[in-house]
Amino acid sequence: MPMADPKIGLTSVGGYVPRYRLSGQTVAQVWGGGSGERAVANYDEDALTMACAAALNAIGSRDVSRVGACFFASTSAPYVEKSNATLLASIADLGVGVLTADLGGSLRCGTTALRLALDMVRAGSAAEALVAAADMRPVAPGGELEMLVGDGAGAALVGTADVLASFEGAFTASHEFTDFWRNDGERYVQSLPDLTFVKAHGLDKHIPEAIDGLLGKTGRKREDIARLVLYGPDARTHGALARQLKFPEGAMPKEPVIGRAGNTGAASCLLELASVMEEAKPHDQILVVSYGNGAEALLFEATDAIAGFRPPRPVGGQLTAGRPLAHYGKLLRFRRHVDTEVIRSFSSVPTLVREERQNFRLYGQKCVDCGAVSYPQRHLCWTCSSSRLTDHKLSRRGKVFTFTKDHLVPNPDPPTVMAAADLEGGGRFYAQVTDCDPAAVGFDMAVELCVRRIHEGEGYVNYFWKFRPA
Repeated sequence: MPMADPKIGLTSVGGYVPRYRLSGQTVAQVWGGGSGERAVANYDEDALTMACAAALNAIGSRDVSRVGACFFASTSAPYVEKSNATLLASIADLGVGVLTADLGGSLRCGTTALRLALDMVRAGSAAEALVAAADMRPVAPGGELEMLVGDGAGAALVGTADVLASFEGAFTASHEFTDFWRNDGERYVQSLPDLTFVKAHGLDKHIPEAIDGLLGKTGRKREDIARLVLYGPDARTHGALARQLKFPEGAMPKEPVIGRAGNTGAASCLLELASVMEEAKPHDQILVVSYGNGAEALLFEATDAIAGFRPPRPVGGQLTAGRPLAHYGKLLRFRRHVDTEVIRSFSSVPTLVREERQNFRLYGQKCVDCGAVSYPQRHLCWTCSSSRLTDHKLSRRGKVFTFTKDHLVPNPDPPTVMAAADLEGGGRFYAQVTDCDPAAVGFDMAVELCVRRIHEGEGYVNYFWKFRPA
């Protein structure tokens, strides 16, 4: 008998929601109006660092040697000309033979990247694939979009081993429709002022078209859908769309991510999918619907393996752990809406090339003779002076050994806290501390490494690792 085709689908998912929150009350103190809240990326974050965080959450402790493709999706990528996905692949420690690609333009580029990954695995072009979508869309201070557009990221691993949710089918409806856009050279996202027209001729037409096309293609009915992941431009419209589509009452999440984080753009569906997968049960039909110049619908069915899925950083916990911005001025500084003192740092491309394995992939050295771990890499063991050193992959978790607080270094969120931490499995790492109240930093504090922007010497972004509370 011929062997059945292996199930292809999601083997893991991960989400990332930044620490800070902008509340309507804070905005109202400045502009006189505003409600709700949304997630705000820190001053040292961008779409790429958030994608790295979501991807690392999805990967966890998994072996990534079989990952043959890496896709990064965003409408606000830090680089317009230069691959962003290659840094994502390096941070995830993927092999040099991995296919990398950036997708953008449409807000549904996140689900498009996911479809490409699924198709590659199904075609046999890659055994596994990594997809990460993130957005930090620039909006004008005091504008209508300021309280609607949030920052965040979602990621997924696609493969055939230990599938959490099998891929059942997809359907795309592509339409030329201009509702949100940003022209080349323009700083801020623009939108049509008539949102009633956008809803009537965009959302209300394109989303049902994609859903009906998928249900017809897969033979499912609306009552079969147990979990619905749905794009919405804002929390209110999101709820109205969900009611109009007439899915079972329990299909919508009780607390959609959009209500706490805002509209995270290209990341919205993958981030909500990561949240939904945390609550899904075996055999749940999960419908994912994105929107942007048309709409895209994907169907997954949760397998028995979903019962054992335990993400390292659940999305629900990240939403709960949000901290309000102390005042609106911090947002202006974080987004450089006001002039701030900038460190003119030196950068060297040859150094970045030479130290890529050390600085991005986090490889130190371990002494063959005494077992001591060193970082950064060196010629002789710091303990026994042996020259027999081998590559050693560092852990990203550890405890603070010592720290200092610098009030002189320019920083949009002062002071600059520096810490040396002893990592699990050996090695001591020295880095800045971020996403933390400086008063809370102390000896033996549990921390973990995350990728952040360090400076922009020579006109390009320099990324490195920082500590944050574990």
